[in-house]
Amino acid sequence: MKKIKDILIWCKRKIKAFWPWYRNLYKGKAWYTKTLVGFASCIVAFFIYLGMVDTNFLWLFGKSPGFYTIMNPETHEASEIYSADGVMIGKYFNENRTPVKYEEVNPAFWKALIDTEDERFYSHHGIDYPGLIGAVKDAVLHHDARGASTITQQLAKNMFRVRTDYSTGLLGKIPGVRMLIMKSKEWIIATKLELTHDKKDIITMYANTVDFGSNAFGIKTASKTYFNCTPKDLTTDQAAILVGMLKATTYYNPISHPENSLRRRNVVLSNMLKHGDLTRDEYDEMSQNPIKLNYSVESNYDGQALYFREAVSTE
Repeated sequence: MKKIKDILIWCKRKIKAFWPWYRNLYKGKAWYTKTLVGFASCIVAFFIYLGMVDTNFLWLFGKSPGFYTIMNPETHEASEIYSADGVMIGKYFNENRTPVKYEEVNPAFWKALIDTEDERFYSHHGIDYPGLIGAVKDAVLHHDARGASTITQQLAKNMFRVRTDYSTGLLGKIPGVRMLIMKSKEWIIATKLELTHDKKDIITMYANTVDFGSNAFGIKTASKTYFNCTPKDLTTDQAAILVGMLKATTYYNPISHPENSLRRRNVVLSNMLKHGDLTRDEYDEMSQNPIKLNYSVESNYDGQALYFREAVSTE
């Protein structure tokens, strides 16, 4: 308690010393100088706020993952059991996820993902400021809020479970403030991810962690679940179906809502056409194709040698 009191006293002294200097920046100055100082003040205050969130200043904002955790992230993976001749005979999992490398995925999937979810992925550093400004403008002028989260921000939310595994501190108990703190943590973690990983690693981690519905976590399990193929063997329109599901895995699920999935797939293909990743002829052909699935949901009871696997699981 004494430590908190000492910190508050120190802060009070610094504020008292700062205020006369800051007031002189405005006093007797032209309107444009005051405007510039006000704008700069808002930017500085924003970064001070982010620093306070990241360090959990006075325990107000809750704990956040540190650099070590971000550099060495953990994901829930399925445990695979193989026979002596190298044949997989079964899996154990809570979340059915098997990571893959970037090169093990059809490039069409990466193009569809970036063209649809984050067109400035290779130019931003975790936060897409033009997209953020556009989202705010739409919300204010047209009352039509759109998402502005980058792939890196979505990875931060999925991998580090900011909204479930980390608290929002004392301020998080105030209605409306909790969401602001969680969003701020996602911005901070996204920036740290960009500092510690290259773009290829970030987009691969995202594809390996994202939920595609039907207990299919990650691109490898999703490819197997919906099309009975590997990520490398995905066709462009299959990749577009999976990318389309990321907006809402239930509403755009090709099993439960095939018409919604078809429309969303064509939106993804249209984005690829817009960004030069499809020709007009390719788009015209693919957008007319019906959705063809080879759907099968894996469970812990699939595979061979069930009794043997049960014995292994108890060891």
